[in-house]
Amino acid sequence: MLLLSLLVLFLTSPASSEGQALCSDNNGGMYMPNNTYKSNLVSLAELLFAKATKEHSATGTAGIGPDKVYGAVLCRGDSDGSDCRERLARALDEAINSKAGNSYSLQSNNVTYYYDQYQAQISFSDQDFLSNFSDMPGCTVNTNLNYVTDTVVAERYEDLVTKLLHALADVVVSRAKKYAVGKVWFEETGQTVYGLAQCIRDMPYEHCAACLDRIISGRQSKIISGQMGATLLGVWCTLRYETNTKFFTDTKMQSLDALPRSKTHFFRWNNAVLVGVGGFILVISISCLVFHIWVKTQ
Repeated sequence: MLLLSLLVLFLTSPASSEGQALCSDNNGGMYMPNNTYKSNLVSLAELLFAKATKEHSATGTAGIGPDKVYGAVLCRGDSDGSDCRERLARALDEAINSKAGNSYSLQSNNVTYYYDQYQAQISFSDQDFLSNFSDMPGCTVNTNLNYVTDTVVAERYEDLVTKLLHALADVVVSRAKKYAVGKVWFEETGQTVYGLAQCIRDMPYEHCAACLDRIISGRQSKIISGQMGATLLGVWCTLRYETNTKFFTDTKMQSLDALPRSKTHFFRWNNAVLVGVGGFILVISISCLVFHIWVKTQ
């Protein structure tokens, strides 16, 4: 039934613009509306959408040789199954049938589409981006153009956002579903900063951690200092933060103070404790030895 629905979507009417998709890429070789590659793409989409309905993401391949298709899909972790499948189907519909002015855009073997306020995204290509975990094409969206004007306060805000995103990234790589949301209070402006981090579930933990760290490290070079909201999108992992706007539906979220320490922070703390305890024991031992020698000399 889903395969039939996808075929109807892709082979009939052009898509609407209600998805408000941005940061999408369809560059590459053109393909005919009805050929083996497209048939493989539709078959793969059916399988991935069905899996994402349960797990919010999926990756896979279909076909062989030059008609082989590589695919990855992702829905935001707070979406339910039916909404996820519908958004993914419409994203692919719009990606293939999108318009540029009054004419259809070139249809391409490579399609990456971020859809419906970035609640769903799809990537299909004839090039293998799965085995090397390539996160391109990536995209940064300025979802909030307000920014902290005072330079010193802006630096504190940036530090706070970075800490929140790193803390959420630590939670993501510790969870099977690879999704986390949280918040932190920014005292200087009296506002709450909300954050989200997510990886595709099939992604190994070490690659998920590297993907999120790479986006976090490059965030400040892509936005205005003190900018109070942005979405950083990639094929494999995504991040978002907003100030005073709770953009996800989860009612249970992490608070920065309650977030677990990363392994690096844990080991640093653990080593400090060991050094302190070891030093104390050493002082006591030396004191006992000196006292013992003194007693024997009396």
